[in-house]
Amino acid sequence: MKFWVGFFTLIFLLFPPNVFAYIDPGTGSFIIQMIIAGAMGALFTVKVYWKKISSYLKSLFSKEADR
Repeated sequence: MKFWVGFFTLIFLLFPPNVFAYIDPGTGSFIIQMIIAGAMGALFTVKVYWKKISSYLKSLFSKEADR
């Protein structure tokens, strides 16, 4: 029984019926703005911690070369 419920749920999610929906320009703009802000935040975090990241990677690869 559980198999059939899961199977039909998967089929319904993979092949949804026609829906009449749209994303208005304000929502689309907000989504794009959040994606850009997340990317900028990630880049800023890498910039702030770059010395720690690079020293960790150097120590990681120098131990591999010593073996």
